[in-house]
Amino acid sequence: MKIISSKNNNLIIEIAKLKQKKHRDEKKLFCVEGAKLLKEAFNSEYRVKYIIYAEYCAHEITPGDFKIIKVTSEIYKKITDEDGFEGVMCVLEKPDGQACLKYNKPVIILDNLQNPGNVGTIIRTADALCRADIILTGDCADIYSGKTQRAAMGAIFRQNIKISKNIKRELEILKKNSYNIFATYLNESSRPLESVKFDNKSAVIFGSEGGGLSVEIAELCDDRIIIPVNPKSESLNVSVAAGIILWKIGGAL
Repeated sequence: MKIISSKNNNLIIEIAKLKQKKHRDEKKLFCVEGAKLLKEAFNSEYRVKYIIYAEYCAHEITPGDFKIIKVTSEIYKKITDEDGFEGVMCVLEKPDGQACLKYNKPVIILDNLQNPGNVGTIIRTADALCRADIILTGDCADIYSGKTQRAAMGAIFRQNIKISKNIKRELEILKKNSYNIFATYLNESSRPLESVKFDNKSAVIFGSEGGGLSVEIAELCDDRIIIPVNPKSESLNVSVAAGIILWKIGGAL
């Protein structure tokens, strides 16, 4: 098999551009790296378009309905966004439509969470603890970025994830489907988590890392909850708070 060694190769240029969200959206493609995520991708409904591996890569590549591309180490460095990379990645097609939520299980809403590590960690935790459906609203981190993918550790391929710019519309739909909507909200009027009971018709909203939920959105919810912490501690990281609440949701199902 011929090894691509030119940085000016058109395909390599296009794959390198997929590090940027605007190109992922435009081309409807994204990359995942490493043997574990490749395995998750192959076991999912996503269509693999290319497998790219570095000349030193020891992983065995089984032929399939995709193009296999071998590149030099220098070329792989150009297209990867990882520091300690394994030397193997795949390019997948993004789904055409939105995830179809059946509204028969708990729902987690992430509103304006911009840190890809937090978004990916919450998706991974939801998959591990209660398989809650997830709605991303506002200006959330892209689930198809490398950082989010690595934090989620393959859970993105197993979870129902809906992306929406209109949180008010999503809340309306949840209420029409008989959901009880909880806002995680730092306020004296919020109820402590231990007093809250969750079920399959529970939805919990988490706000941005810096500002949390807006007053307007919190007032649209049925209830407001808080995780009591040491008074000397300002707050919990949003992914840690989500993990605690997801654990409680999972225990109630």
